[in-house]
Amino acid sequence: MAATKTTRPESPAAMHQKMMPWLLVTELYWMSYKLLERRFYHLGVSASQARVLAVLYFSKDPIKPSLVATLLFQETQSITGILHRIESRGWVERLPDPNDRRAVGLKLTDAGRVITEEIVQIGDQLYDDLFGEVLNAAEKRQVETVLKKVRAHGFKLPETDFKLRRAQQYSIWKD
Repeated sequence: MAATKTTRPESPAAMHQKMMPWLLVTELYWMSYKLLERRFYHLGVSASQARVLAVLYFSKDPIKPSLVATLLFQETQSITGILHRIESRGWVERLPDPNDRRAVGLKLTDAGRVITEEIVQIGDQLYDDLFGEVLNAAEKRQVETVLKKVRAHGFKLPETDFKLRRAQQYSIWKD
């Protein structure tokens, strides 16, 4: 009996090429995460803590822990420890929610605002170091436009969590 030869629809090189945008975005995310960790070291702040602080910094009003988690693509229980650590350092306070007595809103304290301003400056500097030195203004706008287009499509995919879809209404996602 003759063996039938099965062929793959695409060669490994073609598959790798097809996945290149995703691979590059992932690599850049982890690279920037590690670079931020190193640049935050003197502050005693992890990149995960900095992300939470930044969400609170750019929020106009106190927001619920569950919304912070949603905006960071995390589950609430995964940021609980982070919230406890930054709260114990005096950077965040919990305020009663005027519309729901069972809920709390998170807000930066004055000390939290000061450290987060430094975090934002470090993030801005890393952006300049990674992108500003290799892309001109038109290229930066083009990369941003393409990534926003992909993100907007991602919000529409059927697997996208309903909480994340709802989170689009908040200013952090406004373009």
